[in-house]
Amino acid sequence: MNSASSGVCLSAKDAAAEELQSFMTELSRLETASRSRVQELTHAKSTERELSEHLAAVTFAAQKARYARLQVELDAAATQVRTEEARRESAEERQRLSHLVAQLERVNALSRSVENQKKEDQGGDCLGISCDAAVGHGELWRSLTCIHQHPRLSHLFLAPLVRLFTKLGAQYTASLGDTHLEDQAVPALHSLWSLDAFQVWLHERACGTLADDDMLALSFIANVADATLSPD
Repeated sequence: MNSASSGVCLSAKDAAAEELQSFMTELSRLETASRSRVQELTHAKSTERELSEHLAAVTFAAQKARYARLQVELDAAATQVRTEEARRESAEERQRLSHLVAQLERVNALSRSVENQKKEDQGGDCLGISCDAAVGHGELWRSLTCIHQHPRLSHLFLAPLVRLFTKLGAQYTASLGDTHLEDQAVPALHSLWSLDAFQVWLHERACGTLADDDMLALSFIANVADATLSPD
């Protein structure tokens, strides 16, 4: 009986030892799995951090590129606006100068007609030509027309202006820095005043003291002087 009881105890101890061994094995496996999981989580966090930094860098680069593109587009738009404005102003100025040249040509045509008819009285009413030929400068137009019809007055009053305008033309040509142009004769006054660049240069040289009306009057005087004193 004691022998049977002893056998049962040994069997129970063996079973407990086996269960303990099994438990320890499972515990070891869980610890290994836990360490592996911790490593995976650490690696995942590191990867997430790297992805976040990369995403931030890509986003910043994209925003920087977008800003640069918008700046280029803004600069291009501003340049286009300035170009269109300059083109419009240039067209208006050319139209105004063409109108003045056409008026001067009509004055010259009337002058030659009167000269052909050999009229003695060339002062008085200034040939009866409408004073609105020079828009906004009626008195100036009448005075220059009278001078234009009188050779002595033409040389007395207009010759100094021609010399002045010729000198300005030479200075403008020299300011361009083109040695080939310096060797050439200064262009005719009407050709010189038809250049927008010359009028801009003269306006800047006068430090802004010349208004638009002043420039128109000077242009008109230069054309009359050129037509009056130039050789036929």
